[in-house]
Amino acid sequence: MLKRWIERLRSSSLSNRQAFALAVFSGLLLVSLMATWLALSTRTALLDRQLEQLDQKQTDVTDEINQTWTQIGQATSQNAMEDRAQRLGYKPAGQMDYLVTTPDAILTATVALTGTAVRSGTSP
Repeated sequence: MLKRWIERLRSSSLSNRQAFALAVFSGLLLVSLMATWLALSTRTALLDRQLEQLDQKQTDVTDEINQTWTQIGQATSQNAMEDRAQRLGYKPAGQMDYLVTTPDAILTATVALTGTAVRSGTSP
């Protein structure tokens, strides 16, 4: 194939020197294109490897986060909280009394504690 190409160049009106220069230039162009392709392929392979490593890191971090949330859920479950509270000496509440308040009751309680009522527009 190369011989045929050289023969076509010779049959054209080019001198031997011009044909040789054209062949050398074509060869250099071909080698530079191959080197560029090889460099791009290598760079693509390296970037693909980095992407796979980052993807694996993301998977590992997601697994760690999920494991942490599971541990938090276990530590804050009602049974675990009751067990820790009993070990610390807390006991379940006995009878519970509730104080129901309304805005009027809060005002009355405040007046009862201070002994005086302050009305708007007057001084005590």
